[in-house]
Amino acid sequence: KICLMCWAENTVAGLVGTKSGPPCFKGCVYTPVGGRQSSGELAQGLRHTLRHKRFLGTMFSGSLKRATVGRAFVFSQRRSLAQLATASKSGQVVRVEWTDGHETTYHPVWLADHDPKTIHETSLQRQLDSPSLDLNMGLPDVVRVGDNGETLHLEWQGNKVCYDANWLRKHAYDKSSQEQRAVKSTGSAKRLWAGKLPESVFFQAADMLTSDEELFKVVDSLDKYGVAIVRNMPQSMEETEEICLRIAPPRETFYGRMWDTKPKVQVADAVVNDTAYTKDGLHCHTDTCYLMDSAGLQVFNCVEQSGSSRELNEEGELEGATKLVDSFKMLEDMRVEHPETFRFFADNALKWYSIEDGIHVTSWAKVITFQPDGNENVITQFRYNNYDLAPIDYLTPEQIPKYYEHTKILNSYLRSPKYIAYYRLNVGEMVIIDNHRVCHGRTAFTGDRNLVGCYIGCDDWKSKYNVLKKRFSQ
Repeated sequence: KICLMCWAENTVAGLVGTKSGPPCFKGCVYTPVGGRQSSGELAQGLRHTLRHKRFLGTMFSGSLKRATVGRAFVFSQRRSLAQLATASKSGQVVRVEWTDGHETTYHPVWLADHDPKTIHETSLQRQLDSPSLDLNMGLPDVVRVGDNGETLHLEWQGNKVCYDANWLRKHAYDKSSQEQRAVKSTGSAKRLWAGKLPESVFFQAADMLTSDEELFKVVDSLDKYGVAIVRNMPQSMEETEEICLRIAPPRETFYGRMWDTKPKVQVADAVVNDTAYTKDGLHCHTDTCYLMDSAGLQVFNCVEQSGSSRELNEEGELEGATKLVDSFKMLEDMRVEHPETFRFFADNALKWYSIEDGIHVTSWAKVITFQPDGNENVITQFRYNNYDLAPIDYLTPEQIPKYYEHTKILNSYLRSPKYIAYYRLNVGEMVIIDNHRVCHGRTAFTGDRNLVGCYIGCDDWKSKYNVLKKRFSQ
């Protein structure tokens, strides 16, 4: 017997014309196997599947891309329940009343600027030159509701425009609509946690690799909780990259595209260019603070672990354990308990840097970032790494004492057992964290410990999330 993918691969390649070919590995995710499978069988099957994906991805990349674009367009046209009750001219605006009682108004120039006919059919880019619009164009001659409340029809001197009611409601710019949209897109999706990882953040590598719906669950976990742990991972750098590519291409930095954290103290004459390459314990922090566009996701695949799951280090901590802190939960508590500290790090930018042979990067940024519209109820990023701070020579003499006072308070939260979740990765487990939210660290270790990983850009992973959300979100 062979699996469907083996048969498809051989048929497409013209190697065989019937359902025969090379035998599948036991544990291939495309082969029904009764009973429980060992981690070794799952890993073997995963390698088998990766080979299939490389082959079929090469054969069908063009057609698959076209199909994906087509599906994305179809799903973007999903209809909701927004319905127009009435529409009329009122003063200098078009006033709309909805069947749920909500009212919205639209300026004529805004409506003209968003004429659906001016959007390119395939690129979805705007083709209308906004600066050329007449600011005194006045109200349309005709305003009416059509299609049982599903469309709004306007007419300016013979130019007829039809707007989808759902689109108008989705993009209404009155204050209440903007607030609802902000909560829906950010705040309401976040699930805060402290001291223990949520039970729903664990996934299987084979599922993530072979199912878009399972992949959505992974990136949805990253959006909601800021963390996902993937089990039964292959252990090579190449296969780790292949799994990560399901989310987005790894981001190239001066550390390379893919890297590992094997301690350099084991290598003669090694130059340690980051504390990650030691065996020391690390306090929780976010990475790449010294980059203006700090990394979006951070990936750590455990390929070698120190000691056993019961060994303690000299500090009495579990040896080689990963430490994770949900900064959004920590900051919400700090906002209430230490508002002056919260305010200091929200108002003042700090400077980070990284200097190596041929490299000198610096970044100025606030530790706490809110939505660009100024809504401070929604935190979008926490950026902090005491290891990478540049000399504090930019604050005023009056600010310096306050800085150290608030730094002590901030780090008391970051290092509190109340917020730290300890998780000792086993070989074959990979943790993915939202580097704009979840701080990571580790306990000290004495043996061999190595994590293979990479960074993924914020725009890249959120693009994948948005695409899959349209397909699978209820």
